[in-house]
Amino acid sequence: MKKQTFISLVIMIMILALVIINVVIILSTDHINRSKAILEYTITDKGTLREVLLTKGVVIPAAHYSIKYDKTLGSIKEISVKEGDTVLVGDTLIEYNTSHIKNEILSLDQQLEKLSRQFSKAEADISTLEQQLNEPVDVEEKKDIAQNYKNVSSQIDEKKYQIQEIKIQIDDINQKIKHLQLDKESYKITSKMAGTVTKVRPFAQSENDLVVSIESSQPYLIEGKLSEKEMVKVQEGQKVIASASVLPNQKNKGTVKELKMTPIGKPSVEDKESFYPFVLEMNKALLNWHHGYHVNVEIVLEERNGIVIIPDSTIQKKDDKSYVYVIKNGRLEKRIIQLGMKLNHRQEVVKGLDQGERIVSKPSKDLDNKMEIFMPINHFYLKKETMKTFTKDQTIRLVLKGLFQ
Repeated sequence: MKKQTFISLVIMIMILALVIINVVIILSTDHINRSKAILEYTITDKGTLREVLLTKGVVIPAAHYSIKYDKTLGSIKEISVKEGDTVLVGDTLIEYNTSHIKNEILSLDQQLEKLSRQFSKAEADISTLEQQLNEPVDVEEKKDIAQNYKNVSSQIDEKKYQIQEIKIQIDDINQKIKHLQLDKESYKITSKMAGTVTKVRPFAQSENDLVVSIESSQPYLIEGKLSEKEMVKVQEGQKVIASASVLPNQKNKGTVKELKMTPIGKPSVEDKESFYPFVLEMNKALLNWHHGYHVNVEIVLEERNGIVIIPDSTIQKKDDKSYVYVIKNGRLEKRIIQLGMKLNHRQEVVKGLDQGERIVSKPSKDLDNKMEIFMPINHFYLKKETMKTFTKDQTIRLVLKGLFQ
C-alpha cells in the first residue's frame, strides 16, 4: 500500500514539475515557435501532360488505282490476277494479245537466217579467191599473171563490199527486233502500287472500260468527322494516336493529313451544329488493319514531355503568385513557382521545383515559411515485435525525448 502511495506521489510531482516548467517558459518568452504536424506530402516527379480530342473514324485505303481498257493495244489475252489477290509494284496484271508482234519478229528472224547464210558464203568465196592468188603459176602463164591478179582482187573487193552490206542489213533487222520486243513489253500491264485487287472485269471491250481496280494497302488512312466546335481546335500536322476497335491494345501513331472545310451535307439553321470531314494518315505499315475497321482516335491538341508535374491541390496562390511548401530539414520553405500547362488536376511546373522534392500535399492557411514541422510516426515502430528490438536505455531515451522535445 505504501509502495502504491509512493508511486502516485512521484507521478504527481512529475506532472506538477512539467506544469511549472511550461508556465515559466510562457512567462519568460515573448515569442513561441510553433510546429505543425504534416500528415501527407507529395514527391515531385517528371512525366507527360497530353491534352487530346477524342473522336472516331473508319479505315480507308490510302489510294485507288484503276487500269482501263486500251483499245490501241488490241484484244486482252489474259488477266493475271483475281479479286482479293495481293499485288506488289511490278506484278503483271494484264497481258494484251501480241501475236502480230511475234509474227513480225519471226519474219525478221527468217531474214536474219538468210542474210547469215549469205554472209557465210561471201566469207567462203573470199577465202577461195585468196587461195587462188597464192597458187604457183606456170612459166607459160606468166604473161597473164597481172590480169588474173587484177580480176581476183576485184572479186575479193566485191565480196567484202557484199559483207559490209549484209552487216548493215543484219544490224538494221536486230534493231527492229529489239524495238518490237520493247513494244511487246508495253502490251504487258504491271501494277504501279502495292495493294489488294478489288475488281476484275475480263470482258471489257469499249475504250476506258474498267479492267482491274486496286486499293493500296499501306499506309492506311482514317476518315471521320468533327463538329464545328471541335474543328477550330484541330490543325493539319497534329499528332494522332489511333486504335482499331477490334485491336484495342494496339496503339498506332499518325498525323492529321487533311481538314476539309466543306461541311458534310447541306447546313441548316435548324441543325445545332455542322460537321466537317477529316483524314488522318498512319506513320507506318499496319498489316493487321483492313479497309472498313472502326477506329478510336485521340487527336493531340497539346503535349508536354519530361516536365515536373504536381497535383493542383498542393498549390496556393496570393497576389497573382503561385507557391508551394517544400519540406526541407524539418522545416517548410515557402517557394514561388512558375506554372505551365494544366490538365484536369495535374499542373506543370516550369520553374521553381525539381524532380524528387517533397511538398505538402494539402497545405492549410496556417502554414508559414520556415515553420518547424513534424511527421506522423511510422506505424511500423509501434508494433510490439519492433519495440522488443530496442534496449531499455533506448526505450528510456525515446520516452524522455518525446516528453521534453
